[in-house]
Amino acid sequence: MGKLNDRITRMSAGGRAVLAVALLGIGAAAGGAGGAALSHPAIQMAPTVVTPIARLATSQGIVTIRGRVAEVYGDRFVMADGSGRAMVDAGRPDHPPVAGQTISVQGRFDDGQLRAAYLVSANGTVEQVGPRPGHGHPKEGPGHRPGPARDEDREGAPGDREAPVPPPAG
Repeated sequence: MGKLNDRITRMSAGGRAVLAVALLGIGAAAGGAGGAALSHPAIQMAPTVVTPIARLATSQGIVTIRGRVAEVYGDRFVMADGSGRAMVDAGRPDHPPVAGQTISVQGRFDDGQLRAAYLVSANGTVEQVGPRPGHGHPKEGPGHRPGPARDEDREGAPGDREAPVPPPAG
């Protein structure tokens, strides 16, 4: 370390300025890369072992099931394998599964259903499903207009609740 200090002190002022700028650039690049890594969501790794549907209720964490799509109900569908059946909540998939299709589903079993994160078709095509990062429930956030409040949630005298609504301004 002493030789390096000697070389730096013998450097011209311009050389030291160039070295300082280079070191700042390296630090900024490393900090920027670290900041970018922190801003991305964590990657979920799929378990390599398929969990039988009958064992979902005792599973914890991320699970993968494989089976046949038995029934489809909008953004939910029923998966069946040799051990049982399970309801899968896929959010709003771009390519919803169809009844009879064989697929794999990765997600978390919660509240009696599998909340899917990924659907994998028989040919290996992977689709990320469920709520997208940064997107909450469709009834939340900007653009959502809540319905009229219930009477018990409103403030004021009980007589105010039956007051006629004024006509729109003409």
